[in-house]
Amino acid sequence: MDVQTICEAFPGWEVEAEIGRGSYGSVYRVVKRENNIVSYSAVKCISVPPSVSEIDSLRAEGLSEEGTRSYLKTVVDRFVDEIRTMISLKDAPNIVKAEDYKVEEWENGSGWNIFIRMELLTPLNVWMCDREITEEEAVRLGADICGALEVCEKQGIIHRDVKPENIFVNSLGTFKLGDFGIARRMESVTESLTRIGTQNYMAPEVALGREYDGRADLYSLGLAMYRMMNGGRL
Repeated sequence: MDVQTICEAFPGWEVEAEIGRGSYGSVYRVVKRENNIVSYSAVKCISVPPSVSEIDSLRAEGLSEEGTRSYLKTVVDRFVDEIRTMISLKDAPNIVKAEDYKVEEWENGSGWNIFIRMELLTPLNVWMCDREITEEEAVRLGADICGALEVCEKQGIIHRDVKPENIFVNSLGTFKLGDFGIARRMESVTESLTRIGTQNYMAPEVALGREYDGRADLYSLGLAMYRMMNGGRL
């Protein structure tokens, strides 16, 4: 995605660097300088589809032009659900705060760009590099993320992918839970729950395809803490 597109989505913000990349897009560090005040944010940029060639692949599988558009719109809707979840939790002190967002359809109507501007934080895996984690820090992380999961429970949300890659820390040493891309409302949970998540941090009931609830997130958090105190080993 052209960085100019990001600047157009959020006027006044300039892209400094790409700080992450995933299957659907990238995350950039952006800066705003105004009245001698310098502010930083992270912008998550998602393209649906990631490339025009994916449209050709969908058409080759037999989908009509309208069917391809309909399928891609369901993907967009899932990302919009992520934004909606983040906004509903924006006042929680231990959950990554979404500050702004924008969803734009491509000019040719065959795809969408999604932008989520969030507070700029340090990923846990980066924070852990070249440092010896103390028991006190691991306990503080556990307490902070438990606070985030308590808020999720009150909102009827299961995160479903608690792992170091989705935990962040701010400049004050507060740990926060992010990336609600695969979270789902507990009220919609049925016995046919999907085995979605990351295998190494997945609770047994999730891995076995059994019914589960928010306690699965606590299990995943326990494994993340264990890894912190075990020299990075699971």
